[in-house]
Amino acid sequence: MLEPWKAAKFIYHEVPVRYAERIRSIESIPDWESDPDLVDVHERHSETFSDIRLIKQYPVKSTFRVPELVDSFTEVVRSAVDHQKGVVLLVAKAMHRLQRERGDDLPPGFVNNWLDNFLLNLIGSSTLLSQYIAVVDGSPTGIIDPSCNVAEICREAAEAVKDLCSDTVGRAPHITVESYSAAGDDLDNPMFSYIPSYLTYVIVEILKNSSRATLETYGHTELRRRPISVVVCADERRVAIRVADRAKGIPFDVGSRIWSYLYSTAGKGSSVDGGDASELAGYGVGLPISRLYARYLGGSLDLISWPGYGTDTYLNFPRLSSDLKEVVPDEDNED
Repeated sequence: MLEPWKAAKFIYHEVPVRYAERIRSIESIPDWESDPDLVDVHERHSETFSDIRLIKQYPVKSTFRVPELVDSFTEVVRSAVDHQKGVVLLVAKAMHRLQRERGDDLPPGFVNNWLDNFLLNLIGSSTLLSQYIAVVDGSPTGIIDPSCNVAEICREAAEAVKDLCSDTVGRAPHITVESYSAAGDDLDNPMFSYIPSYLTYVIVEILKNSSRATLETYGHTELRRRPISVVVCADERRVAIRVADRAKGIPFDVGSRIWSYLYSTAGKGSSVDGGDASELAGYGVGLPISRLYARYLGGSLDLISWPGYGTDTYLNFPRLSSDLKEVVPDEDNED
């Protein structure tokens, strides 16, 4: 069982540092004060930074059962979690807008690198805060599931995406999920210690991309012959997931742009301020931030397109708890 006082200590000392790094990142953008979304995010960060730094005494081991101390600290943490809601979309829209208006000052390479670092740092902070809240609320392992069932999450994600497709466009693709393992104890149903909400997010985003492409490529009668295939595999040290579709692939000239926050499959202009964006696509955030979620605990997300045939997306995660190490930007080690 995790001890919440240890999480409180880490939050008190580490989270303000990460907030300060993100505040400096915002302030590094020329004329950032002219964008209302960046101003909003900056204000949220500054308020949370101040709230944590103003805490006179955080609950240590000897005082953790003192209700007044625990409740006041937990209230600050809950407020920090609330303040982070919607931040991903706000900064993505802001950087889209600024890049469109001031492309010479903010080239695509700068925007993508800035968002990668900012959002990976944000994921780290969100994890620390959410972990503390979950433990205080009675979950012995916090937001981590020591027996995260990969195939079950994939099946639940598939059903959620099919329901989303039915609600959005009136039809849904066929999605199959298979599970295998070279580790005998798994019985072809691998489990590992991981954060289920992160894995769910990534699988849903990948399936949304494949589903949208499949539905745009094939009519209703062809969908059963062109299912999206999800295969889960594992051995003692790794878990891998492949999502494969037959939706004609991505043109070679698109190339690495699929990892850009400035690229969207929903059409020109849709990723900023609405357009024809929908729950299936639209803001250019899903795939690149999914790669960040995979990277955060030492995993990877890769994609191979076969133009004219389909697209294969690969996820790979370390399975041993000792290999699950937080990966966040470290400005102190940058040149």
